[in-house]
Amino acid sequence: MNAYETVIILDPATDDAGLETEIQKVSDLIKEHGGQTVNVERWGRRKLAYPLNKRHDGNYLCVQFNAPSAAPKAMDRIFRLNEKVMRHLIIKGHIATTTPPPVETAAAETTTPPSAKESE
Repeated sequence: MNAYETVIILDPATDDAGLETEIQKVSDLIKEHGGQTVNVERWGRRKLAYPLNKRHDGNYLCVQFNAPSAAPKAMDRIFRLNEKVMRHLIIKGHIATTTPPPVETAAAETTTPPSAKESE
């Protein structure tokens, strides 16, 4: 199973009940292909950088999930057929888990590695 993240921009005319329905459809699609939903974030209604189909706003969803490698291709097909989905993007990996933790610079500067002491 691979980690994936998808961002979906839905039609701004979609109400809260329709948004929940779309979230449920995505979760069911992931389960249908042998995956599991890790996290669903509703980013809300945001202004688009440029108009899409004469619309200037969109409802954003971010879904993190684990699934086999065949699932993103099937999801892509379903998203293209869904008229409520204006745009979508599926990437491999979760942003939160693939970003390395910040390195502590203060601790690294004060501690001299043992190999540097031996060479002096």
